[in-house]
Parts: sequence; structure tokens; C-alpha cells
Amino acid sequence: MELLTILLLASFIQFASFTHSPCVIELECAECLPDNMPLVTSHRAANGSLRLADGDALQLSCGAGRFLAAPTAAALAARCRAGRYVALGRLLHLRELGCQQSIFEDVLHQVDDCGNLQGRAYLMHETGGRARHLATACFDADRGVATRLQTTTGPGSAEPAHSHASAPRSLLGNFNQMFDSATRLAAERLYSDDVRLNRRLHELLRHDHYSFADQTLTSGKLLSSRYFDDQFMRVTDFVSNKVAVWSSVAKGNLHHLHQDVARFVESRREQEEVEVLAGTHGVLSLRTGGAGGAPGAGGAGGAGDAGGAGGAGGAGSGRTDVYLMAGGRFPVPRYVWTVVHARGSRRAVALVVLNDPFVAVSEIRAAVFCSSSCSEVGWLRGLRAQRRYESAVYGLVFCCSLRDFAAHVAGLPARLDTDMPLLT
Repeated sequence: MELLTILLLASFIQFASFTHSPCVIELECAECLPDNMPLVTSHRAANGSLRLADGDALQLSCGAGRFLAAPTAAALAARCRAGRYVALGRLLHLRELGCQQSIFEDVLHQVDDCGNLQGRAYLMHETGGRARHLATACFDADRGVATRLQTTTGPGSAEPAHSHASAPRSLLGNFNQMFDSATRLAAERLYSDDVRLNRRLHELLRHDHYSFADQTLTSGKLLSSRYFDDQFMRVTDFVSNKVAVWSSVAKGNLHHLHQDVARFVESRREQEEVEVLAGTHGVLSLRTGGAGGAPGAGGAGGAGDAGGAGGAGGAGSGRTDVYLMAGGRFPVPRYVWTVVHARGSRRAVALVVLNDPFVAVSEIRAAVFCSSSCSEVGWLRGLRAQRRYESAVYGLVFCCSLRDFAAHVAGLPARLDTDMPLLT
């Protein structure tokens, strides 16, 4: 009898726990969300998630779009019940509450100081056909890589939502749109699957018998999702924000740099506007011939027929630039950089990651193109914690003044004063 009582009590506790389960929306878990996650307008996210108590109501919005489950509704009310949601008179999983299309869009757009490069904007669509810019980019469509992206946070940084109705395109505009779609599709194929990415890399250098040891390529972000409010983090998933980086670099110093910059941005959010710019510079060049390489592997365009590697420094140089597609497209960048500009205090710093875990010790001095000041930048706590920022395996990091940086890297906005003191 006592055993039966204990079992009944345990069952009751388990049932009560289940029926009062909170609703947790993990904004960084793509598999946990609808394909087109709506905006939660009634709650603010924290640390990448939204948490609602059982019985709490929430408001969802598809902006200018509509819900899949309710084709005429741009907004829905739902109530948390035992980890799921009561909406439209039914008990639904969050994945059933998606929009017909994404509330975010990566579009061709006029951007200042892009020169001959393609301007792009990351938009969030709001009700009434209005849109808000979350970031802008200068994209080299011929090479398939972003040279610069930028976003601004802090008081007064949010651009007012504005009309973004598209006018009829010219013949040239239609051609540009078709070319942009082809570039985007190629980038999505490259950066959506690390296995495919590395199979391509090994095929490009197959005849050079290059040894990658345990190194593999992965897709890395230039603007980190952590620079944005939690509900806007998905805007960084666009392929125009991605490049190929080595896994040890992505998980190492690039990860710590992103975290430190995000913490700095958050610490200044209520005090001043902070502009974050990110981009790439140069093309990774691997030693594929010469004294230490495979016989006959140093010629220009050595693996170009396979799809993309080749043309590094001419015949006999013993090096091969790495492009992931033929025609010098989708280069693996040698440098990935981030500039942090505190507008109120008029200070800035350029943080540069060397995306080359194979660099020889004798080559490091030439690779670091400024007198590094990382030891003076006190807010780089995570990056400096174990001094791994000085290790090439994890992506050697050096910190430059804007003047020194601009002397070697083109593409900073002309409005940016390169004589600003270091942001320490």
C-alpha cells in the first residue's frame, strides 16, 4: 500500500510539473524555430532565449508578411501552455507559428563609400510596408566576398523605419538582380555544408598533395550575431556575411574577438553610439611547391581547372592562392578584420585576425602590418585571457590604430577620421 502511494504521488508530481512547464524560445537553435520565425513583440529576449511562464500571453508579428497558419493575419496572440502555445483555437508547437516569408531580407541598396562595389542592406520588414536597416555592406560581386559590413548600436542609432517599396527595375537592374541571385545560390551551396566545403578544398589541391593535418575550413561570420539584439541575431545568417575560415581560427581567436566586441558594445549601449565595421583583406596563399612542397606544384593556376585554386605569385613562387570557385571567385581571406568606433568618445581600434594557421614563424613579422597594441586594449579580456591571441594556430590577432590600418587596408568609409586615438 505504501509503495502504491509513493508511485501515485510521484506520478502526480510528474504530471503537475509537465502541465506547468514554461515555454522557452531558443533563438540560437535553428531546429527549434519555425523556418521563418516571427518577431515576439511582447517580450524582450535575454542571453539568446525568451522564457514565458505557463499561462503567459505573448504577441507575435510577421511584419508586412502573414502567418502560414493564418494567411490573412500579420499578428497573432498566443498563450503558453505546458511548453506549447494556444493560438487560433488550437494547441500548437512553436514551429507551427512561422511566417510565410522571413521578416529579414538582404537586398541590393545604395550604400555610401562602396565605390564600384555592390551596396547591400540587411532589412527588417515592419507593418505597413516599412523597413528598418540593421546593417549595410559593400560586396564584391565579381569575387563573391564582402569587403566591408557595418552596424551601429547605442542611443539614437536606430534608423527610423521608412518605406521600401521597390520601383520597376531597368534592364540593367534586372540583370544585376539575376546575377545577384546566382551569386547568392553559389554562396549558399559553399557555406551551408562544411563537408562539401572541405571536399572542394581537397579537390582543388589534390595534385599538390598538400597536407592540411587536422585543419578544416568552416563558414565564419564577419558581423557576429552577438552585436545585435537577441531577436535580430538571425540577420547575420545571410551568406553575404560569411567567408571561409579555418576551424581552429573560428573556434579560437575569432570567437573570442566576437565575444569581447559584443561585450564592449553592450557595455556602451546606454552611453554612446558604437559603430562596428567588419571585413576581409587579401587572399590566403598556401605553400604548395618549392623546397618544402610537392614536386611541380608551384605553377600559376596550378589547380585552377579543378575549380578555384591557383595564380599565386606566378610560376616558381611555390605558393597557391585559394579560391573556392573558378574565375577568382569566393577567395579564402588571409585577414578577417573588425573596427570598433566609439562615436561619443571619438576613439577607435582595428582588430585583425590572420586566417592562416600554416604561417611559418619566419613569416609572421611580415604578416603583421602594424605595431600591435593589443596589450593596451583592456576590454579584450577573453582574447587576452590565455595569450592565445599570439598563436597562429588559433588565428594570430594584432591591434592597429586606424591610421596604420588604413595604410594597408582599403575600403574604410571616407567619413571615418583615421587620426582618432586608440580605443582602450
